Amino acid sequence: MNTHLLGLKVKFVAFSLLLPLSGAAAITETELAGNSLAQYPFFEYVRAFNVDAPVNVAIDPTRFPAIVGATCGVYVVNHQSASDWAANPALVDVTPGGMKTHTFSAGTIQATTIEVAAASTLNANAGEGLGVPYDIVLDCDQNGSLSDGDYIDGLSGEAGFYMVSDTTMAGPYAVTELVYNLDSAVAADFGIPGNKLGEDLYFPTNIATMGRLPLVIISRGNGHNFRWYDHIGNHLASYGYVVMSHDNNTQPGPEFAATTTLGHTDAFIDQVEAGAIADGALAGHIDARRIVWIGHSRGAEGVAIAYHRLFDGTVTPTHYGRSDIRLISSMLPTDFNGSDVANPHDANYHLWTASGDTDVDGSAGNECSDDGVNFLERCQTFHLVDRATGYKQSTVVQGTGHAWFHNGGDASSSSWFTGPCPIGQSNTHLILLGYLLPLVKHYVEGNIPALDFLTRQYESFHPIGVPTDDPCIVVTHEYRNGAADGNFIIDDYQTQPEINVSSSGAAVAFDVQNLTEGRLDDNNFDFDWDASDPFNGATQAGATDSLTTRSDNSRGVVFDWTDADHFYEWQVPAGSNDFTRFKFLSFRGAQGTQHPNTVAELGDLTFTVTLRDGAGVVSHINIGAYGGGLEEPYQRDGGWHNEMETVRLRTTDFANNGTGINLTNIVAVRFNLGPSFGSSKGRIVIDDLMLTNDQPPNSLAAVE
Repeated sequence: MNTHLLGLKVKFVAFSLLLPLSGAAAITETELAGNSLAQYPFFEYVRAFNVDAPVNVAIDPTRFPAIVGATCGVYVVNHQSASDWAANPALVDVTPGGMKTHTFSAGTIQATTIEVAAASTLNANAGEGLGVPYDIVLDCDQNGSLSDGDYIDGLSGEAGFYMVSDTTMAGPYAVTELVYNLDSAVAADFGIPGNKLGEDLYFPTNIATMGRLPLVIISRGNGHNFRWYDHIGNHLASYGYVVMSHDNNTQPGPEFAATTTLGHTDAFIDQVEAGAIADGALAGHIDARRIVWIGHSRGAEGVAIAYHRLFDGTVTPTHYGRSDIRLISSMLPTDFNGSDVANPHDANYHLWTASGDTDVDGSAGNECSDDGVNFLERCQTFHLVDRATGYKQSTVVQGTGHAWFHNGGDASSSSWFTGPCPIGQSNTHLILLGYLLPLVKHYVEGNIPALDFLTRQYESFHPIGVPTDDPCIVVTHEYRNGAADGNFIIDDYQTQPEINVSSSGAAVAFDVQNLTEGRLDDNNFDFDWDASDPFNGATQAGATDSLTTRSDNSRGVVFDWTDADHFYEWQVPAGSNDFTRFKFLSFRGAQGTQHPNTVAELGDLTFTVTLRDGAGVVSHINIGAYGGGLEEPYQRDGGWHNEMETVRLRTTDFANNGTGINLTNIVAVRFNLGPSFGSSKGRIVIDDLMLTNDQPPNSLAAVE
């Protein structure tokens, strides 16, 4: 047994400090709750479970040899803090069948896996919250208390797991809607044009009994109506948010929409506290320290511009400031203004992209107010998320169009959609609402299980209410943790442009074919495959054109392989070899658009990630083990674009089943590609290989 494995992601707690027991005994805090997998690592530890899914428990006997031969009571209990456990260590199982008794055998993690709660048997009703917290305890002395020699998942502030309900369903609060115009004199004081006074307000009907609630502002797009977002307003208000959608000055351009959003946010807070809105019902009930901006189309670019003005100090609102913007979510944004203006900087930023959008269509150029001559890139949504420098994520929805994100107009005939396999407005809204709720909960309230919605493969975890029998519904996620600490970038390609050196300064080796490192920017007017355009379909880095200055420089690497095994390997810089300091190894990638290898496969692409330690011991995990690979591009009319997806592998998974790898001394990360390791052929773009501890964003407590 390699003793260095014993401490991986495990806390040995001096339990005598917590409970009034004799002796300096210890319990072990470690991950226990998760899902069985069909292939190595054979089990994934997770935090969130949909209520209609079973909960399994597993412990690796090669990492925890003391468990071998032990007969333990297995308890699912209501979550408690360490101090609560100290006050009351008694174990009370909450599953219908009560606690289970299990003898843990030697061998493999799959041999120790047991189901502890069947689907739909645990309470998931958290009211206005998201996720009911539970802990898992292995009571190995079978004394019915948390004590010496026991194992627990959830002793710290984070529970062992959370049972979540359907995030597409309305919350517990009845909602009141009110449509009105601001007083024109008030609007003028806050820089709002005189013909853009309308506001559509949604709030919990019983707000008089509540404290101060977070504020969500919606900024409509051009040609849209500010009253076309009641699906969002009603949904979030039913969970205890105040939502206001405002009329918007989009026709002159997104920079004018930004001015309108800044002004409406300020004026709304002012008028609420003055008692001038809803007969004063909201006075004293708005938390102006927790604001979310949501925009659509030009309004989606506008909210990024608005934050840029707060960032550079050109605008100083009366009633809120830059730090009060807890989240920006841009639905299908334009990029008329470029990186010097349309820039979310360090904001918590989220992007929505519709792969079938024919308005903000993401195409290679010459669209979005094209003058017929100039090469323009004004409708490439990914520019904005790649400019963001804080916590950032994106959600790509295939089979949907621009107008299906709102609920107005004649969406059936004016959907602004093209491509195969349409999912329609109803399914688009289920996806939108199902992910928007955890997104807002995570950044506004610091909700823990919400992060699983943003980071796990859609195939293995998604909102319950989104149909599972429709193959046209395909969703992918990017996520990059923005904490100042707790992350280590192995290679983001932003420095060291040589193909044999990573951005962290260590060597890179490979034998993959047709490798190019460079800007993630398609270099011509179409997405047809051309070997002279190695980043065909990449639209993350916008190019300067005749009308818009862009200093975007998102970079990555692209390569392919064909019916033979190949590799791409990063050396780990000396001094950064201890992977036990991190929870996940993470990277983002996409299939190369319309490359012959992509067209030949037309399905999820998989390969194997290999870690090697200083003694030459290796451990391998296929990225498909967790439920999906790199998604196939959406085959829309007029061209496809790359759809980046983040893949995360828990570092301790590489130690399962006695691989013997020393995770404190990892010297290389290798991608093994080809028929022995996954898809037999492929072409992929790779970026942002990093280690992360998932440090949470700073979330402000509610103002009482």
